[in-house]
Amino acid sequence: PRALLEEKLSPQNFQQFKMSTINVGMMTSGGLAPCLSSSIAHLVHYWSEAKRTGKIAGLTIRMYRDGYKGILLGDSFMVAEETWEHCHALHDLGGSPIGNSRVKLTNVKDCVARGLAPEGVLPIEVASQQLIKDKINVIHTIGGDDTNCQAAELSKYLLEQHNGKVTVIGMPK
Repeated sequence: PRALLEEKLSPQNFQQFKMSTINVGMMTSGGLAPCLSSSIAHLVHYWSEAKRTGKIAGLTIRMYRDGYKGILLGDSFMVAEETWEHCHALHDLGGSPIGNSRVKLTNVKDCVARGLAPEGVLPIEVASQQLIKDKINVIHTIGGDDTNCQAAELSKYLLEQHNGKVTVIGMPK
């Protein structure tokens, strides 16, 4: 995962962010696995180090509850900066402290039936609008095949429909 992050967020790419505040979102999805909490801990450390070392000017970290469901419903919370250094404790936990769901953004019928998207609006558009509303620059989707296939679809949609305003980075479990 670190190699993927370093490739996506190489020093050249960091230059565009250096004088900016980066708003990072994270979500876990799919079945529970021992590595989800540790992945969150690693990402919080990675981003907080980028801020601490001056690679980025500012940072916010937002967690979406219950995976794509949380994005669709706007159910999220900010991680306070004073708690970032304590997130390493998540390495000792299994599962996900922010919850999971098996929502697929591309399953329109299911999302509408569950009340996650209104009739006539694509769930992937609802998710895109929420990320833009939350001013997310980078969203980390942590999960298995389904989670990251949905992340690829979301990334493609954001690029085509919203000029790539959000960078989507899928992290396999």
